[in-house]
Amino acid sequence: MASYYTIFIKKMKNNIIYIFCALFMQNIIAQKPQTPTPSEIYFKIEKLNVLASAMYIAAHPDDENTRLITYLTHHDKAYTNYLSLTRGNGGQNLISNELGTDLGIIRTNELWNARNIDGGKQFFSTADDFGFSKHPKEAFEKWDKHLLLKQMVYMIRKEQPDVIVNRFDHRTEETTHGHHTASAQLSKLTFTLANDKNYKDLSQENTEMWQPKRLFFNVSWFFFGSKQAFDKADKSKYIPLNIGVFYNQLGKNNQEIASLSRSQHQSQGFGDISSRGEEIDYVELVDGDAIKGSNLFEGVDTSWNRIKGGNNIQPLVTQLINEYDFKDPSKSTNLLTKIYVEIDKLPETIWKTRKQNEVKELIKNCAGLFLDITTNEPYTTPNENVDVKVEVANRSNQNIVIKDVIINNQKIIVGKSLADQDVYYDYFQTKFTNQDYTNFKFIDNFNDFKNQFNLTKKNEIGIQVNDVYLSYTLPIQYHYKDVVKGEIYKPFHVVPAISVRFNQSTYITNNNQNQKIEVTTDNYSKENIKGFLSIINSKNEEVYQKEITLNESEKNNTITINKNFLNGTYQAHFKQNTNTYNNEIKWVDYSHIPLNYYLKDSETKVVSFNKSVLKKSKIGYIVGAGDEIPQVLKDVGYNVDFINLETVKAEDLSKYETIIVGIRAFNTESSLKTKNKLLFDYVKNGGTVIVQYQTNVPLKTEEIAPYKIKIGRTRITDENAVVNFINPNETVLNKPFKITQENFKNWVQEQGLYYADDFAGEFQPVFTSHDFDEKETNGALLIAKHGKGHYIYTGLSFFRQLPSGNTGALELFINLIELKNE
Repeated sequence: MASYYTIFIKKMKNNIIYIFCALFMQNIIAQKPQTPTPSEIYFKIEKLNVLASAMYIAAHPDDENTRLITYLTHHDKAYTNYLSLTRGNGGQNLISNELGTDLGIIRTNELWNARNIDGGKQFFSTADDFGFSKHPKEAFEKWDKHLLLKQMVYMIRKEQPDVIVNRFDHRTEETTHGHHTASAQLSKLTFTLANDKNYKDLSQENTEMWQPKRLFFNVSWFFFGSKQAFDKADKSKYIPLNIGVFYNQLGKNNQEIASLSRSQHQSQGFGDISSRGEEIDYVELVDGDAIKGSNLFEGVDTSWNRIKGGNNIQPLVTQLINEYDFKDPSKSTNLLTKIYVEIDKLPETIWKTRKQNEVKELIKNCAGLFLDITTNEPYTTPNENVDVKVEVANRSNQNIVIKDVIINNQKIIVGKSLADQDVYYDYFQTKFTNQDYTNFKFIDNFNDFKNQFNLTKKNEIGIQVNDVYLSYTLPIQYHYKDVVKGEIYKPFHVVPAISVRFNQSTYITNNNQNQKIEVTTDNYSKENIKGFLSIINSKNEEVYQKEITLNESEKNNTITINKNFLNGTYQAHFKQNTNTYNNEIKWVDYSHIPLNYYLKDSETKVVSFNKSVLKKSKIGYIVGAGDEIPQVLKDVGYNVDFINLETVKAEDLSKYETIIVGIRAFNTESSLKTKNKLLFDYVKNGGTVIVQYQTNVPLKTEEIAPYKIKIGRTRITDENAVVNFINPNETVLNKPFKITQENFKNWVQEQGLYYADDFAGEFQPVFTSHDFDEKETNGALLIAKHGKGHYIYTGLSFFRQLPSGNTGALELFINLIELKNE
């Protein structure tokens, strides 16, 4: 790697500034390097004097109590981890129609955002979020319980928490989400196992036994059903924590910081309002030593005396606190470097590592150091040259020496001295390989789990302050100017040269007639690429091939293939010489999280379907939280229009033969407070309305139907649950398709959710079903005659089944669409 020029900027005495335009780039959390205020630095210095550690454990992103995590990190100044067993990929999404892996990436990044605000550290296990479960037994049927125990034991031994806090109660089987209870049960087991010398975790290293002091359950009012019920509950066994703390140096109280953290969970609709004043949070001791007061770390030596040789550090940190100059934090730099050297003399412990890292960050903060590694390209492909810019700005009276720089694991000796207000630029050229792809990966094995604890050092800036060498790891970031927003930092990515994708995940053919299938290729490289686009069936047979040339950086090159594709799955390949590309580069791009991508198999499903049975043609669709059903209906042969609730009038609805209300529309669309009456009148005049599942809170209006209906939280989590038809001769079960038990086979994730628990007599339930060892429920599909038409509510998870190509579910949904007054 060659450095080809270096430039310095120095603020001169005559105020002349020499300016040079720069390049730029990124990796994980994209943001401009920040310099904290003197008060924020002092807050960090105070934390340097506390050696306390906590771990918070729950099942999903957004399960965590950000108020308590903020309290632990700010009031107690404890090093605090949050272990979310899953990435939340089995849940629903309020901000788009992306589910599964895409949703898991969104929620993972929302968690990272939240921890950046509340001060915690974020970790995950290999557990998959497969959707709602009613019992921990069901969770453990799909999770490897013993593997998770070994992971959690490893984490406790590795992170050595003094206290562990469970979000959920290990004793509440069958009263809450099975994942929730399972997380608490696993935590209770690992509390003891972590100190059992006979218990082996999966690591190859000799992990040190560790016994946390206490295990708590974080009690909350929602476990009691309402705040009123909790106010009346006996709290004598609970430990109260006044989390309404105001942090003078930060200008915020605990709840204000926590609400900012909580509001990062946008995909779950958890935007939060901050509060002020006294607020009590409760914990219950589950295991470990009892405490007399409200100090969760009671009996734990959280001073420097807890580690050998720490008594030499304590007076230096006290001196640092007492002598700190809010007007000039750089005066603390000399003492901080001395503390760093003294900590370096201590024996290797987790606290030595943590506190050295804290001191290193404080030296950077107090010296006002600006460290940056950037590029002016958003991405690159393997074996392409990338220009990378390194910038270091010394904004203190300290003499800083830039010793070396590591770019992409390649070290360059620099040896440049920076005086007060000096700025150093250096440009380097590097190449990446396909081993450096920056695609998001789920944790699916123990090595992935372990790697969370080990930062892979690829890009570093090494400096020397007072003869002390300090190395700072930074991501490469993409840096550019937006004419509206100004300076922008985004992640820099290394991507494959070619992305290939089917434009739809499922194609519906009309009884094996010719089907138009679209395949799109994207060229991310800086050269023209010539190759062959191939379609491969499930027998690994090539059923189509075409030679195409992709110009450099050409995107959205779409090929339309019109032929008879038999039922089955197909893969798209782009072959160039010895390289074969069979993945889509699937970008996950939202304004509130960093830009991510993952490599998705380029695969589609072809499903044969008899379209001749359709009698209706014009469908209106009211979009809610977003789903893919409209595209499926278009493929089937319907004309689907999206209805604009803001402008729609009664006469606009009359042209539709059926109107479908998307998932959660009554939760997201305020216009339905009044426009719901238009739907009722439309049905009264002979139309059919299908309302898909809505959550019971918060509803924009309770009037989601012309008759009384109360949505509960009842769901059938067994996707293969047997259904019992109440009236097999009912029209909706016979026209145009005969609906049988076969229609309910091969469903994905669940049968349905948010069923109606109570409804007026005008609604007729179509069938009953139940999960194992539960009573029958009949609120999954309700049909009411209203005037000349039909009003339907269904909690069946059509939004998952139809995009996956489940013809049984599609036949039932079409029967609902085709329903009319006979």
